[in-house]
Amino acid sequence: MTDNEKSHKGGRPKSAKGKARTKTISTRLTLAEWKAVMKRITDAGKKPSHFLRELLLHGKVEAARTLEDRRQIRMLEGGCNNLNQLAKMAHQQGFSLLKGKIMDLLGKFNKIIERI
Repeated sequence: MTDNEKSHKGGRPKSAKGKARTKTISTRLTLAEWKAVMKRITDAGKKPSHFLRELLLHGKVEAARTLEDRRQIRMLEGGCNNLNQLAKMAHQQGFSLLKGKIMDLLGKFNKIIERI
């Protein structure tokens, strides 16, 4: 083993200079204020540090996608795979034979997109 291999301790590499978050801000809250803040954080679906950093830097917080939204997006992804398969078949067999299936799939896409 070389000296370099012996000194490597493993673990996460250090952040680039200026990128590491080394400064903190703290504040005191009443129990009621703390509960109100924690409710907003929970509703946004974010970790407290992410929520507060976004709020301080941008003045607003966009809520994370809900489980239902993510499920709908996965359904769209699956439908896109089906659409690609139908497009391939349409090129091989002719569009007129698959037009109905393609239009049905596009109708399902529109319904999912409206829900999101």
